[in-house]
Amino acid sequence: MPVSMSMLLDVDPSALADLGAFDPILDLDTRLFIDPHLLKHVDVPEFEQSYQNLQDHFRAIAKLLAASDATGDAFWRQADRMMTWPEVKGLCIGYASKGTSGSGIGPELRARLLATAKAIINKGRNDPEIFELVGLLEQDFGPDRISDMTANVIRSDLATYTRRVYSTLVDNGATAIEVDGETDLPLNPFTQKPLLLVPQVLLRDLPVALDWSGRDLVAQHNQELRDRLNQFIGQSWKDVIADLSKSSLKKTLLEYPELIDDLVRVYAEKDAQPYDFARDRAGEYRWFPETQRMANENPLPLGLPAVPTVDEVEAMILLICERFTQLVENNGLCKLFYNDGGKVKHESAIQLVFFGIAESYCRANGIMMARESDSGRGPVDFKFGTNMENSVLVEVKKSSNTSGLKKGVEKQLPEYMDAEGSKRAIYLVVDVGGFSDAAVKNLNAVNTMTNGTAIKILHVDGVPKPSASKL
Repeated sequence: MPVSMSMLLDVDPSALADLGAFDPILDLDTRLFIDPHLLKHVDVPEFEQSYQNLQDHFRAIAKLLAASDATGDAFWRQADRMMTWPEVKGLCIGYASKGTSGSGIGPELRARLLATAKAIINKGRNDPEIFELVGLLEQDFGPDRISDMTANVIRSDLATYTRRVYSTLVDNGATAIEVDGETDLPLNPFTQKPLLLVPQVLLRDLPVALDWSGRDLVAQHNQELRDRLNQFIGQSWKDVIADLSKSSLKKTLLEYPELIDDLVRVYAEKDAQPYDFARDRAGEYRWFPETQRMANENPLPLGLPAVPTVDEVEAMILLICERFTQLVENNGLCKLFYNDGGKVKHESAIQLVFFGIAESYCRANGIMMARESDSGRGPVDFKFGTNMENSVLVEVKKSSNTSGLKKGVEKQLPEYMDAEGSKRAIYLVVDVGGFSDAAVKNLNAVNTMTNGTAIKILHVDGVPKPSASKL
């Protein structure tokens, strides 16, 4: 079951927020990332020297690569050691296929990073920011790898910060938990590994190094270079930059090294704001406290016999789905499906909201609920039951997922049922409005396909309703 740090310490979540600390879920990674760009202006005492240390680390690698005459020589091997960045355990952020354990940066990817950095340095460019920007140029280098890279360099700062925050909370009445004897850090009860807390001001849903628009990657300060590029490419650089693959962008940058200067300059000047936890545009944070609160305010008595039948398991899940529907349609839970501007969030945000509600009711009634893969992000969303014979699967889809709506019930869900040995499944379709003709057609097809099968389809009206005062 999901347990946050504040729950473990038996304090209000605001206690961590008041100290500026992110309140992690201890058995489920939150898809947020440490952004090195945010280290530049952070005012948290433990991190005042962190960005300088990060740049010094990259400068040292650049010097080694500049001195290297061949791949694998002594200088290259030392640079490789300095770029060995495993996933930093204990952060509870990033991507993980299961729980809170990721993969870090392996030797193959590291070799490509070194080769790219060496090629850029050979062009006479050795700005340390180049290492922050490699995610633009290398496949398989995304926000989690940028976060791992940064966390490795500032690991000791994170540990010092964690010890201060934890001690302050305990001094103010929080429940003390087991502490690692070697590091003096609090232990995650799910992994028995030390926890590392992160200041909210260092987190984003997408690091600035990857958060670029087409106009950012144009030679802003060099009209002559822009003209040359436009002539070389055959159309406006602005029009094609967004469509360039990472390999094509790397090739172009190495052919026109002046672009590297411009890229670094624009990156260094880019404004960076930490993740707005109140608005939660990615749907990664508010689902947990909001669903816990709403489930507590709207209890649902459930029960299963010691050896339930599949009919009894299915009946219980239908009760949960019915209560979920009521909370969405009548109690404002649907607000978690949308951003401030009314844009629908990613489907995983809706899946997490259902997970929060369903898990809360199961936990309150002493019923086990299996989270498949990483809670709404894996092959199948949720699994209920005590064994294969009585297990029931739940797949959550949003109505605007036009292509996935029909495919999910036609191919994916039956395959999941077969793989899991499940006899029943529920296909929960959340209507978020904006139905296209294709969406309506696919939804009708879904209804037809599920009629008389072991799959039940349920519709939830997730379109926000006007308040009574506006009716």
